[in-house]
Amino acid sequence: MKISRAARAEAKSLFRLCRGEKGLDEERLRKIVKVVAKNRPRGYLQVLGRLAQLAKLEMDRRTHEVVSATKLEDGGKSVFGLLEKHFGKPLAQKAEVRPDVLGGLRIRVGSDVWDATIRGRLEALARSA
Repeated sequence: MKISRAARAEAKSLFRLCRGEKGLDEERLRKIVKVVAKNRPRGYLQVLGRLAQLAKLEMDRRTHEVVSATKLEDGGKSVFGLLEKHFGKPLAQKAEVRPDVLGGLRIRVGSDVWDATIRGRLEALARSA
C-alpha cells in the first residue's frame, strides 16, 4: 500500500512521542492511537498503519534470537550477555535448536542477521557457483 509523505512524516513524529528513556512506551502509544482513531484526521488509516509498522520494527529490534544445531551449554546465556552489552537490554530472548543448520550459530537482532552456520555457508557457496 502506497503511503503519502505527509502520513509517513506524521506517523514518525507521533512515534517519537511514544519513545521514552527505556525505549517504546506502550501506554503513550495506546493513547496516541486512541486520539488519532477518535479524531480521524485526513489520511489517518495510513498514519495508523505506518505507526504500527514502526512499533513492530522497534519490538523486533529489541528481540535477540540465537539459532544453533545443538543445545548450548549455558542455554545461550553467554551469547545473550554479549548481545545485551552491545545492543542493550532486550524485550525478549529466543534460543532455538535446529539440527538442519548442521553447526555454528545464527544470530538475529531486529533486521540484522549474522549467519555463521554451516548450512548458511553451503547455501552461499551454492549461490556463488
